[in-house]
Amino acid sequence: MKQPVQLAFAILIMLGIAACAPPTPAAQEPEPTQQIATAEPHYPLTTRTGIETIDQVLIAVAGGDQESLRSLVEFTNAQCTQQDGLGGPPKCRAGETDGTPVEVLSFLGSEGSFLRKDEIGSWTGIAASGIYAVYEVNTAVISSEQYYSIGKYVILFVAEENQPLAAVRIGERGIVRVDTIFDSSPESLRALVEREASTVILTPKS
Repeated sequence: MKQPVQLAFAILIMLGIAACAPPTPAAQEPEPTQQIATAEPHYPLTTRTGIETIDQVLIAVAGGDQESLRSLVEFTNAQCTQQDGLGGPPKCRAGETDGTPVEVLSFLGSEGSFLRKDEIGSWTGIAASGIYAVYEVNTAVISSEQYYSIGKYVILFVAEENQPLAAVRIGERGIVRVDTIFDSSPESLRALVEREASTVILTPKS
C-alpha cells in the first residue's frame, strides 16, 4: 500500500511546483516596420484624363516626343502688325503689309512672342517632371486678345529643376498657347486654378 501512496504524493508535489512556476510569456508578434508616407506632390506624366486632346499632349510630353508635340499645335489665325515695340500682334515680315493674316503659336511669359507655322520646327517642346493640375477654362471670367488664345483646357506642368513652370493651353484640336509661370508657389498656383477653372479635371495635390 505504501508504493501507491508515495506515487500519489510525488505527483501532488510536481503539480504544486508547476502551479508555482511563473507563466511563460505569450509570444508577441513583432511590430510592423513604420513607413513614413512620401506621397508625391504632383501627378506623374503617365497620368491620363480620358480626354483625348489632353492625353495626346501628355503622351507626347511623357515620351519626350517633340515631333509629335509639334504636330498637336492648333495654330491661331492672327493679323500681323508693322508696329515696333513689345507686345501686340505678331510682327509682319518683310514684304507683308499691316494686317496680313498669319498662323502662329503664341507664348506668354515676361513678354509675349509667337512662332509662325513655318518656324514650329525650332520649338523644343515642354520639359516637365510631372503634372500639377489639369482644368477646363472658365471662358466667362477670362479674356484675351484674339492672337493670345485662352484655349479650352489647361495643363499645368511641374517644371524640371531650376526651370519655370509651363501652362499649356489646349483648344478643340491641340495646343493653342504656352505660358511660362515664374511664381510656382502653392498659393499662387492654387489661386490660378481657382481663378481660371470652370471644372478641375486633376485637382492639385499641394
